[in-house]
Amino acid sequence: MRRFLKKEKGFSLVELLIVIGIIGILATIVIMNMRGSETGAKETKLKANLANLRQALFAFNSDHGFFPCTSNDDNFKGNVATFKRQLTWYTDADGRTSAKRTDEFRFGPYLQEFPSNPFYQGTDESEAEEVEIDTRGDQILENLKDQVAKGNGNNGWYYQAKSGNIVANLGGSAFSDEYCYF
Repeated sequence: MRRFLKKEKGFSLVELLIVIGIIGILATIVIMNMRGSETGAKETKLKANLANLRQALFAFNSDHGFFPCTSNDDNFKGNVATFKRQLTWYTDADGRTSAKRTDEFRFGPYLQEFPSNPFYQGTDESEAEEVEIDTRGDQILENLKDQVAKGNGNNGWYYQAKSGNIVANLGGSAFSDEYCYF
């Protein structure tokens, strides 16, 4: 008889299930809100990366009188590794690169490191820094978004040497027109 009169301490199974359910609902809400902020953070990073790339390209043009990978440049064929070095190393008047600053290699560097595209969807992270270089085209930014949308989006960036325009290379259905204008 005494056993039934004594109050046991603790929670009932129903109370535990209710608390677990409430925690689950709150966790779902938090996760859903974080997904939206992740996209916003990626957009902010994309804007900053594009601004830095464009500023570097125009600074290179200002120093040399031409954009990288154009006919006056030593890298006129558009080698991607050389293009990245042209923006992150020192260059001479012809666009040749050197890791060390000298009287001849007095220009740059224009970037501390080459940025990646935060919206890149592939599995190989190094591809997010890759650049598809178009040495033949010369389009204004308005038409460039159509060119990129036709692509497969397998690179981080799409650079058009003659115009100096660079955009996120998201390609196909993943490409959002608004990102072209960042």
